[in-house]
Amino acid sequence: MRHASGLAALALGAALAGCAGKQNGAGAAAAIRNADIAFAKATAERGVDGWVSFFADSGMQVIPGRNVVGRAAIRALMAPSLGDTTRTLTWRPVMAEVSPGGNMGYTVGRWDRTARTRDSTITTHGSYVTIWRKQGDGTWKVVLDIGNSDPAK
Repeated sequence: MRHASGLAALALGAALAGCAGKQNGAGAAAAIRNADIAFAKATAERGVDGWVSFFADSGMQVIPGRNVVGRAAIRALMAPSLGDTTRTLTWRPVMAEVSPGGNMGYTVGRWDRTARTRDSTITTHGSYVTIWRKQGDGTWKVVLDIGNSDPAK
């Protein structure tokens, strides 16, 4: 589904380096975790509109072979998949961390994608990292989203 690139790895490394401290405590990490849970709920309820609503204007989604930047481009990328009623995408954060300054953070979690056909249901699983930036109004928006599929069994 989503795949790492050199640029994403660099951005993730910078975010992780900034998140080493615990100055903002569990409250800020809980806020990012809750934002990620709300992101999943909005996507389940509103499809691509819910998905895009959680991205910053200049947010990036990293996929195999390219980086998709901006809400309009992310909408175009995700609309076919999230608009297909035979498919579902769910995810859940398993950890969240916030930078010492309290304005950046990340979530790490697991995702599941299910596709139903007339004859079968296929479910794939994977992991993701989402980097969040706190906005001026106090909300958290996605600035980078990246994931990868588990190896085939």
